[in-house]
Amino acid sequence: MREQEALELIDAHLDDDDLSEEQITALADWLRENPQHAQRAFHRIFLHSFLRRRLQAQRLSTSSTRTDLVPGSTIEPSVTAEQFSLQLMENTAVAGKFTRRRSVLLLGGLLLCLALLAWGGFMYMYSTNPTVEMATAYDGFDYPATSIPAPLPQPQTWPNTGGMQGLSGGIGWAEPWQETGAKVAVIVDHTRELNWDPKDMRKFKPLGHTDTQGRVLQTTGLQMRTAMGIRSLTSRKLDLTAFPESMIDESGLGKDGTVLWFSFLAQSFNSTAENNRFTYFQIGSREISGFRIGKVGAAPSGNWTATGLLTGAQVNLRSSSVPSGEMAFLVTRLEFRPGPEDAAVWINPSLAAEPKLAEATLRLSVPDFRFDGITINANYSTDIDEIRIGPSFRAVAPSVP
Repeated sequence: MREQEALELIDAHLDDDDLSEEQITALADWLRENPQHAQRAFHRIFLHSFLRRRLQAQRLSTSSTRTDLVPGSTIEPSVTAEQFSLQLMENTAVAGKFTRRRSVLLLGGLLLCLALLAWGGFMYMYSTNPTVEMATAYDGFDYPATSIPAPLPQPQTWPNTGGMQGLSGGIGWAEPWQETGAKVAVIVDHTRELNWDPKDMRKFKPLGHTDTQGRVLQTTGLQMRTAMGIRSLTSRKLDLTAFPESMIDESGLGKDGTVLWFSFLAQSFNSTAENNRFTYFQIGSREISGFRIGKVGAAPSGNWTATGLLTGAQVNLRSSSVPSGEMAFLVTRLEFRPGPEDAAVWINPSLAAEPKLAEATLRLSVPDFRFDGITINANYSTDIDEIRIGPSFRAVAPSVP
């Protein structure tokens, strides 16, 4: 069973949907076959619990004066051990309707244990740090690997159909990935034998980030690879209902007076800037206004760059000293203001705490814009992973516990 299918079955079970005997047996086997599978299930149940709690908090905040379940409140959560025990008993009673099937009991027991661990971990984190935040939108590219095309000098072999079209993992998205370029992006797995070009800087290890104090960015799944040659255009719409209403106006995400963070890992084939080679992450619109960050064709150095967009032109371009052939963790803070927006970019920051604006690698003013999705536009092959969009630095830069 593939991991994505297993996690979807866990979601269905947690939502009280009936699973078939075959699905239950397959899921139980998947949970037992690898300790990492149980860990993935733990994180899935943790996320499920967090989202339910978040929804409950939003409902309470609009229907009563209680603050004990509102995220950011300094008051301790009101769920007691006795109440949680009663909830577990209710869950067990629900699971009891499957008592005639041993495999269902086994699955219920496994998931109940994982749920207990997840809830306990969540309650501990919440009580010790009531401002715990998670990314509102996330994709770690936890998809099956695509077969790798031959490297240069045969770029024409790069696939022009399939790719990431229709892939729909992660959270916070309104639709699956869409491919609209002449070629498509693919999913790569560094544990496989790859057709590496000798000059490919990405051949040494998968994308990741460890800061100078040894903290490690949380990662999962594989990573996407944009097309070699002209060109891939991969985009995905956000689920705006997942974001706070305070961050949205009639034009989209980015209401004046709000702050939004996003991050991703990236590394290009190499740092060459010739022949208009680019791969960038874009929000907003090229035709009207927006923001780009990545390997930008207008940057002659081939280094990681950020720029604003205005009626078809790149404006206020800022380039770093970090080559795009070098693995990088790029974190952006956007402050939406009346008029131009303020953008700050950090490359490979410490994961200990929110970095200071004065320490930003790049700082630029961006024309006023709103957005409702992201686009990854590439005229040169680059790997990208761990896309996160959220309300804070901690939400987009979580470190391994």
